[in-house]
Amino acid sequence: MSKLQFYILFLICFSITQSVNATKRKVLFIGNSYTYTNNMPLMLQTMATALGDTMVYDESDPGGYTFALHCTNATTISKIFSQQWDIVVLQEQSQMPAFPPAEVDTEVYPYAHKLDSMIHANDSCTQTMFLMTWGHANGDPMNCGVYPAICTYAGMQQRLRESYMQMTHDNNAIVAPVGMAWKKVMDSIPSIWLYISDSSHPVIPGSYLESCVLYSSIFHKKTYGCSYTDGLTATVAHTLQQVSDKVVFDSLTQWQQYGHYPYAGFTDTRMGSTFTFTGHSPVSGNSYWTFGDGTHDTATNPVHTYGGSGNYVVSHTAITSCFTETLTDTIHYGPTSVDNLYSTIGTIKVAQDGHGAVSFELQAGTDCALFEVFDATGRRIRQYAAPAAKITDHFSPGFYIFRANYSGNIAITGKLVVY
Repeated sequence: MSKLQFYILFLICFSITQSVNATKRKVLFIGNSYTYTNNMPLMLQTMATALGDTMVYDESDPGGYTFALHCTNATTISKIFSQQWDIVVLQEQSQMPAFPPAEVDTEVYPYAHKLDSMIHANDSCTQTMFLMTWGHANGDPMNCGVYPAICTYAGMQQRLRESYMQMTHDNNAIVAPVGMAWKKVMDSIPSIWLYISDSSHPVIPGSYLESCVLYSSIFHKKTYGCSYTDGLTATVAHTLQQVSDKVVFDSLTQWQQYGHYPYAGFTDTRMGSTFTFTGHSPVSGNSYWTFGDGTHDTATNPVHTYGGSGNYVVSHTAITSCFTETLTDTIHYGPTSVDNLYSTIGTIKVAQDGHGAVSFELQAGTDCALFEVFDATGRRIRQYAAPAAKITDHFSPGFYIFRANYSGNIAITGKLVVY
């Protein structure tokens, strides 16, 4: 019996019903000061713990190091071969991937490939992840004269994106789009400054954003609502969490289209009591589904009919030869679900900006245990455990019901039309 066959048999015998599955990953960071500043790997580990996951890590990140230097560094090589890693994160020197394509072809790409080859010589199952870095706030004035494309932040960021995406393709790897999250903050939230005085290295908000992107890229879960803020105000931390979640999950199939790292996220469509579930893993593999009514399926995109109304916990496990990942969601089937949800007890202030962003301001001085949002069919589409006093998220246009659950069986509910 193969490892995959054994795992599927195990799942058939033991149904997976947890709403969020804790994950453990062993991660090695190979980079330089863009990795170690503000002790970012420890920040990431602490964030993972706060969100219910475990990250065991090591790092080799001397200041100013390039991929070429890492290829002959005894410490880096020793750490690559020290154990079986789930993920090795590679981060190049901050300027070099932004140089002219011909120069990157000879000074960056061959050494990225050498490191990737060493990683897979140690363990063929390890997934290489490139950490796409950010442009300098004022571009690269040292090299601007010979390569005007990087005279500005935007131009330098574009070249970094191109080079990291090329390395991802060439090495059948995945990428953590830190630079793209950085760009979103630079373009639209100038009140949050990400650089120290050298206009290159990150202050705490920059490293926190870096950690958020890496967490979601590794664990495939959103960071919004994470209680760990590393001393940032809740407003700043939640804003950075939202930016990271949007950048990572709006384009996850682009960031992780190569490699062998599965994603168990899924969506569903329905007609009456029949649901079609669609998995969204960008890499091929096997699937195992449980539907919350004692049945299961191994189709990639199964169709399932429920025998009666109720809430059902649907679980999807995405399986490749090296990794498994399980994510779950609760769906509701029932013709009177919305009517049953709605009642009026107290008030919650709601505001929206006209572009899909909605804010819910909860009652002051009252601890909310769970805040939920349901669509017009009664399906729960959002849930926030022990939320902050103000919740902000993005919704598609449509009709919604929201409910705040407090101690003493008190529920405050309301209706919302997103326009």
